[in-house]
Amino acid sequence: MSILCSLPLIASLFGNCSPRPFATGYVEGEYVIVAPVEIAQVRKLSVSRGDKVPAGTVLVEMERRDAEIALAQADARLAQARSQHADLLEGARPAEIQVIEANLTSALLQAEEANRTLERIRQLATRGATTDAQLDDATTAARVAEARVAQIRAELDVARLPARPQAIDRSKAAVAAAQAARERADWRLEQRSLSLSTPVTVVDIIRTDGEIAGPSAPVLSVLPEAAVKLLLYVPERQFSSISVGDALQVGCDGCDDGLVARISYISDTPEFTPPVIYSLENRQKLVYLVEARPEASHTLRPGQIVSVTLPEAENGE
Repeated sequence: MSILCSLPLIASLFGNCSPRPFATGYVEGEYVIVAPVEIAQVRKLSVSRGDKVPAGTVLVEMERRDAEIALAQADARLAQARSQHADLLEGARPAEIQVIEANLTSALLQAEEANRTLERIRQLATRGATTDAQLDDATTAARVAEARVAQIRAELDVARLPARPQAIDRSKAAVAAAQAARERADWRLEQRSLSLSTPVTVVDIIRTDGEIAGPSAPVLSVLPEAAVKLLLYVPERQFSSISVGDALQVGCDGCDDGLVARISYISDTPEFTPPVIYSLENRQKLVYLVEARPEASHTLRPGQIVSVTLPEAENGE
């Protein structure tokens, strides 16, 4: 008898069946609008209206040429920044270092010659065969030659050093900025292929090949698999018997037995009538909007009329 009483039509034929509280409503689809992240021309539309598309399938190909050019430019800037950074780490160019090394070799030879000349002048001075002025000149020449050698050695050491730490830090920052710009350009190119991570059904084609699309100018409208919810209108007298998380038995034409939906949202304010009157009796004047989501697999479709069994209200309500 309890099973029979749970059916509204049969329950009305039995006087000992107390009426179960019901609410009615319809199935609403949670549609997804497919649009590119930036304005571009639709190059190829790969789906048709009504197609059921697996997850990850490319739905639309947008024009890629400008994004490919931007990526090539970003690659070139990154290569330039890396080259400049490596140049700062290595110090002077090899050719410049070779010139300084050649100057050092010449200075060493000149210093050796100046020292030999000084030694000869000193020997002559011990025999009184030269003047003090000549000895002073030779001594000065030897010292100048040694100083020249020291100077060029210092220049060579500096040439072999990397750039100043501040310059190296700036070049590191330039490389990081160029790398980020390259990643952004690569991401922009990837976004020219539009796909979704869930299976979908194509509901509407808004733009086709050759048309311009953008963030506010979508290409497709799709319905992800199982992305539906029930919009129910619960009479005020049953409002106190429900709460978010309650399981509701769902009935509809063609629905499988045992279909359950769980309440996910309850409106704070009542409405005097639903937008479309799906109520079992016209005397339902004050109703609350309730949203419920089906559990497990189902065959519900947007627009389908449904009814649900509500929990019994307390105190005989």
